[in-house]
Amino acid sequence: MKKVLISIFIILVLAACGKEKDQEVQREKKPRSVRYIVAEDKNSEFQRVFAGNIISETESNLSFRVSGTIIKKYAKLGDYVKKGQVLAELDNEDYKLEVENAVAQYESSRAKLTEADAQIKSSRASLMKSKNEYARIEKLYYDDNVSKSQYDSSKADRDVTESQMSQFEAYKKSAQSNLKASEMQLAQSKLRLSYTKLVAPESGFITSEGKEENETISSGTPVYTMSLGEKLQTETFIPETLIGFLEKGQKVTVEITALPGKTYTGEIREIGTSSAGYGNTFPVKIELLEKDDFIKPGMSSKISFELNQDSNEYRMIIPVSALDQNPAGEKYVYIVKEIKNGIGSAIRSIVTIGDITTDGVEIFSGIKSGDYVITSGVTQITDGQDVAVSLKEEN
Repeated sequence: MKKVLISIFIILVLAACGKEKDQEVQREKKPRSVRYIVAEDKNSEFQRVFAGNIISETESNLSFRVSGTIIKKYAKLGDYVKKGQVLAELDNEDYKLEVENAVAQYESSRAKLTEADAQIKSSRASLMKSKNEYARIEKLYYDDNVSKSQYDSSKADRDVTESQMSQFEAYKKSAQSNLKASEMQLAQSKLRLSYTKLVAPESGFITSEGKEENETISSGTPVYTMSLGEKLQTETFIPETLIGFLEKGQKVTVEITALPGKTYTGEIREIGTSSAGYGNTFPVKIELLEKDDFIKPGMSSKISFELNQDSNEYRMIIPVSALDQNPAGEKYVYIVKEIKNGIGSAIRSIVTIGDITTDGVEIFSGIKSGDYVITSGVTQITDGQDVAVSLKEEN
């Protein structure tokens, strides 16, 4: 009897366990309830604000063309300078000495050329005299009116004067070459002396300083950076997801941080064609259409872009919580498909994202208007999993 009771007890326990497992399986098979939003196409104008810096239309690094020690700087950061204005000077004593030596060499070469001219003039007269004398003696010799020794002496005298004339002409050519070389050396020395003064090539603002007084520098070392021209621009960098919405000639609004309360109209002049060196952004330059003497290169700015999207494109905003990422770094969301009686399939969709705003994250591809996008618990969902959705759209 005791054994019978024990057997009945075991059967009841096993039955109870089986019932619990059936209930657990039923609970596991029940689709997971999820929160979602219905994606809405934001195909309209939207505004983005980016930080920038005021620059001139053209900037140039200014440097001395000779080496030396800076003894004086006349311009400072932010100064407006005029074309031809002296900005800095080098110690020029060595260059002045070089000019003095070049002058002395030039004067010596010129004196030697003058001497050669005088020698040639004298030699030419002697040669003319000796030739005439030789012609006279030669005629007398062939008429047997002078001796052979007189004839030979006259011929030798003519040959000597001709040789001297050739030597003086060669000397003059050498003197002329030396004079020309000394002229070039003097001109170069004077030019090098002039290079000890750094002058402004155009009118504009000093935007940066590189070296200070008493520093010894080599030629080509930047001392100043200068903005050239009267037109000012502001430069900023636009993410790759938005660069396609901009075009040259587009008007923008510019604010200068140092001049609160004022706004200026700008026009897009340049749009970078490559993001190399700028991360995933592209450089954009905007010309200020209004002139204000208070605006200086180097000031920070804020540029407001009104971005118009094409009718064939769309822009969605979804909560950041709706995003997840696969091992390859691709961003994705889950979209509930084939909803029937509140039950649908969670389908993974790779998306292209834009900026993260206060409203959420911008989506430029992978979602279309009307899609049911799951907004929470996406890390616990698998592709193709059945999920339960309410009939009311979540916000």
